[in-house]
Amino acid sequence: MRSNKIQLKFVLGIGLILGVLAWLAYGGIQESKTYYVTVVELKSSPAQFDRRYRVAGDVVPGSIRRIGTRVEFQLEQDGQTLPVTYVGTEPLPDTLRDQAQAVADGRYQADGHFQAQTVQAKCASKYEAASSNPAVNGEPAVR
Repeated sequence: MRSNKIQLKFVLGIGLILGVLAWLAYGGIQESKTYYVTVVELKSSPAQFDRRYRVAGDVVPGSIRRIGTRVEFQLEQDGQTLPVTYVGTEPLPDTLRDQAQAVADGRYQADGHFQAQTVQAKCASKYEAASSNPAVNGEPAVR
């Protein structure tokens, strides 16, 4: 009789541990889900403010403002703009410049701003193929 009680406690303990681990795994997966959208898609669909989004677009020229650790800029795509605010401990990439392609990861706010937790950017000119014209590459033209 005593061994049955011990076995029951052992089975209940293992069941409780497995239940807690499953709950933690499910919560972690739900929190890390990120929906990839463009500026146009985010603005044209009813946004859910509790979801994480990755929004891609081009940085609007002259929109980057640095105020201490806070950086504000706008992403643009097909004539629609999205104001983005980033406040974080990680420095933003050097490639975050006017007209650079950028992806902001964060949450869309009810006031129409996007609160970014991370920002990735690339400068298109850095990744273009070198021109075959030597004068364009800074070398003197041979005549």
